[in-house]
Amino acid sequence: MEQVLAANPSDLVIFGKKPAVIPGQYIAPSINLKKQVQSFWEHSPCDSWFADGQPGTPGFYRTLDEHRYRVHPKLLSAIGLEKTSGLRVLEIGCGCGSEAERLARAGAHYTAVDLTNAALHLTKERFRLAGLKGNFTQGDEESLPFADDSFDLVYSHGVLHHTPDTAQAIREVYRVLSPSGRAVIMLYHRDSFNYEINLRVVRRLRAQLLRTRMGLKIVRKIWRKSATELGRQAELIKQDPRAYLEMQNVLNRNTDGPDNPLSQVFSKKSARPLFWQFRTVKTEVMFWNPNWLPVLGKVLPESLEDKLASRWGWHLDLRTETTVERATAATTGRSLHMGEIVSASVGGCLRQVRHSLLRKSMISGSVQSTAPINFRRITPLRSMM
Repeated sequence: MEQVLAANPSDLVIFGKKPAVIPGQYIAPSINLKKQVQSFWEHSPCDSWFADGQPGTPGFYRTLDEHRYRVHPKLLSAIGLEKTSGLRVLEIGCGCGSEAERLARAGAHYTAVDLTNAALHLTKERFRLAGLKGNFTQGDEESLPFADDSFDLVYSHGVLHHTPDTAQAIREVYRVLSPSGRAVIMLYHRDSFNYEINLRVVRRLRAQLLRTRMGLKIVRKIWRKSATELGRQAELIKQDPRAYLEMQNVLNRNTDGPDNPLSQVFSKKSARPLFWQFRTVKTEVMFWNPNWLPVLGKVLPESLEDKLASRWGWHLDLRTETTVERATAATTGRSLHMGEIVSASVGGCLRQVRHSLLRKSMISGSVQSTAPINFRRITPLRSMM
């Protein structure tokens, strides 16, 4: 199965500090998963654990941004920041507002939507300190509280793989985009060193060490993790060793915090069907974490890190444009002939059927055996009239 959907707590340590562990955070999967996701991120706004100082202060934002753009040097260029002036930009999942501030400074008409009040509060406070204007809405990415065609750019970095129905969230992205709009979205990459080696092998072996005091000391010395975080991991493995080592749970517990309730990963192949409505989908793999290679990772030359990131990186960036039909109709300003309308409608229905088949096959784990519909062999209706 190309997509991994996990429904239990997790933890990802990238650089430096970890999110604060909240005692009793873990909620049984029988409770609404979306509420678990909301509760976790309400207590741990994205990247807040990398900042120094009191949350909401200039020092907090400065140290957070210094870390973020040192670790992700290509992030702003992926957005195309210089092209956002005057655009209506929606960010899904604003975190602590790092890109939000830069988009607003670049002249974008910025709107944030986030599942949590915590992220919205931190981003609004950042805007207040900087004297910037923006719109801030609490909402669910699977049901965006905006009208159709409301935005020229939708940006979401590392958010949509944490919602239960990523496909629905991407359909919502398409719905709120203008006919000539584009989206820039990052999802966790399945075909990465982090997933295939670090999580599948190294973290599972490390989990065995966490079961003893001596093992805890060894892990802390090698990985330089906090005693609080490793202690929580040790608690979880002692509660149910077999469940802890299941791949879905390893993924969760090792991405963004020991009690993170949900993370998903996507390969290029499994991600593309989610964007079936879009005219173009360009992918780029990036982000290499030196901590994945204890000791060696710290001495790798930058050129080698870049090569590793482009092939085995943890982030799958997807940059899209809306469909040919929407873009053409919007830019030509002419009325479509009846044949074109019917043909476009049939084409849309066929794409929907294809999407449904692909979605069902992904759920059943048989995506590779699903034969795609060859639209080139279907005669357009207008050529038959």
